[in-house]
Amino acid sequence: MNNTVAAPEQPTIPPRPPRRASAGTILTLVNGVLAGVAGVFVGTHSVLITVIAAGVAMALAAMVLITQR
Repeated sequence: MNNTVAAPEQPTIPPRPPRRASAGTILTLVNGVLAGVAGVFVGTHSVLITVIAAGVAMALAAMVLITQR
């Protein structure tokens, strides 16, 4: 008499395809960056601060797109 119990095999789950940013997400990011940079210029009237703000805004937008992958 065989007293061993065979465990059922676990079903394999197919890997999920990588997530990509939708066109709506990219459009929202671009509009946010443009509005933010324009708002900084209107508020400060300084080109140097506006250039720095544009660089920071682009870095943040890039991080959002990278983390959605």
